[in-house]
Amino acid sequence: MPEGHSLVLAARRLEPLVSQLVDAGPLEGERIVAVEARGKHLLIHSDERRVLDVHLGMHGSVRLAPPGAGRGRLVLRTAAGDAVIRASRVRVSTESRLRLALGPDLLGEFDEAEFLRRIRFVDRPLGEALLDQRVCAGIGNIAKSEALWRCRANPFALVSSFTDERLAEVAEAAAVILRDGVQRRGRLSSDVYRRTGRPCPRCAAAILSAPQGEHRRTTYWCPSCQC
Repeated sequence: MPEGHSLVLAARRLEPLVSQLVDAGPLEGERIVAVEARGKHLLIHSDERRVLDVHLGMHGSVRLAPPGAGRGRLVLRTAAGDAVIRASRVRVSTESRLRLALGPDLLGEFDEAEFLRRIRFVDRPLGEALLDQRVCAGIGNIAKSEALWRCRANPFALVSSFTDERLAEVAEAAAVILRDGVQRRGRLSSDVYRRTGRPCPRCAAAILSAPQGEHRRTTYWCPSCQC
């Protein structure tokens, strides 16, 4: 699933469309005034104070094609280029009715106090809590596993077993990983992710993996470093 850094890059790809009139597609007849990433959402704002809210889901993508060349189920056509969007969920909303139910954005103005309040609202395993976008927006399975490894934090330990300082450390590690992903044009570093059975780069113990949480997302961790 695209993580927060992927949405930042998608928004940057569509920056040439800002100030352009939409000739066809959602928001037709309206002028694009801003494109932004918020967590795992791509938001395209129009001069009519409406918003195209795009959630890419597991395999979504965004690209900018030459004018008239875009093909697909969802294409925004403008004189500056066509935005070709593959997404799992798309909706048009007025700005006043837009409700995303997101926690503090790791790639935005991150509110640490609000993050701590939200992550402690329900006591559950830390690896599960971090993927809840209502706790913090933008983190996905790669950044979760990598941040917990960097901080030597057990993904299956309950949130209540960590101090505020430790939880803030994990959030900052995830933010650093996502920011690096933006700088590296989408690629996230991987020390444990999808390395089941391979030696931990830090202690050489075999990396383990197991499904975690309601959606059974695979967590990768070192049983020695993160015990």
